[in-house]
Amino acid sequence: MTGLFLHPRRYPPARERRPPLFERLTKRPLGWVAERLARSLIRWDRARLETPDITVPVEGLPPELAGYRVALVTDLHHGPAVPTWWLERLADRVRELDTDLVVLGGDFVSHARSDIDGLERVLARFRGRDGVVAVLGNHDHWVDPDQVGAAVERSGATLLHNRHRLFRRGAAVLAVGGVDDFTHGAVRPDEAFAGVAPDVPRVLISHNPDLIEYLPAGLITAPSQFGRKYLHGLKRVGRCWLYVSAGVGSAWIPRWRNPPELPVIRLTTAT
Repeated sequence: MTGLFLHPRRYPPARERRPPLFERLTKRPLGWVAERLARSLIRWDRARLETPDITVPVEGLPPELAGYRVALVTDLHHGPAVPTWWLERLADRVRELDTDLVVLGGDFVSHARSDIDGLERVLARFRGRDGVVAVLGNHDHWVDPDQVGAAVERSGATLLHNRHRLFRRGAAVLAVGGVDDFTHGAVRPDEAFAGVAPDVPRVLISHNPDLIEYLPAGLITAPSQFGRKYLHGLKRVGRCWLYVSAGVGSAWIPRWRNPPELPVIRLTTAT
């Protein structure tokens, strides 16, 4: 909550992991307690899931890829504060939307290793025509990034840890890359798109929107050191487009006046 008003000093991403020692000593145990105290206050049975359709114009997008749709599902926070039935309902909604690709944007767990139990089964329910890709978030690093990442991949999703996948429609190619968490992970966007031809359109997935400030032009990217600048929604940053989702779960704070969101990103040819 304080991240809306207080934000850390500016710092660039690191190419090597930065272990969250402070967070594991402070935020993780405090969050563990708060999550269990607040779970009775979070009424998921009354939650209204929003599914906005977000159109993003892409320069040089081949006609075959016009209309390509990506479901962005982020901040699941599987654990005491987010019931399994709610996440299963989200997966059912994703299948109804019948998108080309499903992107899982990180923070799969909240504060405890026990949050990993059952995560694989929940994630396996998400389906897209071209499959499911994922990146890790800061909470995943607080708990155990290797164990969380292994559960994600066992579910059938592809963990885009500084790498990409290519998706084809006829002769057209779209590169979708992902990086590790901005705050604690090894962030290497150059490696994420290594070997991709310059004329191939690219989508970069990052859990933290601050990465947009440290990227070269020509990418779309899905508490900030830039305050409220990248709080939510679609923004143009230079030649890049950035979309920040409100997420679908909660680490412990009830989502008052902040409905869960499952946006569908629709790529179109820029005119």
